Amino acid sequence: MKLPNNLFSASLCLPDNAMAFRIAREIREAAPDLAVMETHDYDFNPIAFADSGGCEVVLRDDAYGHWSASWYDDNVEMRPQSAAVDVHWRGEIFTLVTVKLGECGRIWYIVGKDIVSCERFFAAVCHWNTDARGVIMVFEHGFFHRDEGLREEIRERKLADLTLPDETRRLLQADVLDFFSQEEWYRSMGIPWKRGIILHGPPGNGKTQTIRAIVNELNVATIYVRSLSGHRVSPEQALQRIFHRARQNAPCVVVMEDVDSLIRETYRSFFLNELDGIRNLHGVMTIVSTNHLERLDVAIRDRPNRFDVKIEFPNPNAQLRAEYLVEPLYLRKLDRQFAGTVLRRTRGLSFAGLQEVVRSTTARHMRVMDLRVAIDQTLESMGRPVAVPEKKVKKSKKKSGSK
Repeated sequence: MKLPNNLFSASLCLPDNAMAFRIAREIREAAPDLAVMETHDYDFNPIAFADSGGCEVVLRDDAYGHWSASWYDDNVEMRPQSAAVDVHWRGEIFTLVTVKLGECGRIWYIVGKDIVSCERFFAAVCHWNTDARGVIMVFEHGFFHRDEGLREEIRERKLADLTLPDETRRLLQADVLDFFSQEEWYRSMGIPWKRGIILHGPPGNGKTQTIRAIVNELNVATIYVRSLSGHRVSPEQALQRIFHRARQNAPCVVVMEDVDSLIRETYRSFFLNELDGIRNLHGVMTIVSTNHLERLDVAIRDRPNRFDVKIEFPNPNAQLRAEYLVEPLYLRKLDRQFAGTVLRRTRGLSFAGLQEVVRSTTARHMRVMDLRVAIDQTLESMGRPVAVPEKKVKKSKKKSGSK
């Protein structure tokens, strides 16, 4: 098949529908004996499929191709704007022609020996792109994409490595980590096998780190929702796509961090319908986080069977502060009175604040040999005054016989 040299240049000035029609006609005239299949489906991503080793892409030189480069995760990625390529897949050769529409829309034309072959290749690419098992699918700007960087980042995360209260750790084990092994029990009790989890508390206390450890330890399909807005995709359509993909890949975890800013009032009811609507979320766990539980709508926060498990991540108490600081600040080597003063001066700090105490103290200790001085300077710079122990008030003893 020989494509016209001006296949794209003669069409790009036309409106989208006219451009799609003209290019389809040009392809059919160039290959009258071959089948042509057209798709706008966002699940069809043959370039990513080729990057994963699913097929081989060979550039064509008969029609001028327009490609753009982007820098992503320390690699150069080439993506077609308007281009034609040959694809080798399972002993068959297809020609793919693509044109970008607007900011996010795209048309693909699959040219093959017959329509059945084209449909098989189309299905293989879409199946690969929608299969979230063993990977992390990120949804943003209206589309899904696999995030290998995020997958690699959380690969070594474990709850055992986090400083958490014993009760929080117990809840995470019983209500989160054990959930996907309890399908038979849910079925025997006639209860829908789904779960909603809210992690809440002040920022900097480990909600994000806990979510990543959960995702790593559960090792099921995961969908991370970063945004619901996108070009030509409404928030309602985005939510529909997200939970449809979750049902397809169950058992599956859907993660929505900072849900109070993600779910707006205008489409909150659609979100709630997806959670408990006609299409059951069998085998789907939805984990959301918020810094302000009180700001969540009561329909999300308090309605039964939506988010029944709420786990608080408060600022660490004295025991947790001691566990976190004892090793990096060498508190055991300091006298007990000074160590107690450090714990009092860090009261009210989040784990992120404690991390800053460790980082700044370590940097200062390289210049100031006295560790106590380095700790004191760090706490002063953070506005943590010297804590004065509360005086115990002596209770006066009543004299016998007095009223």
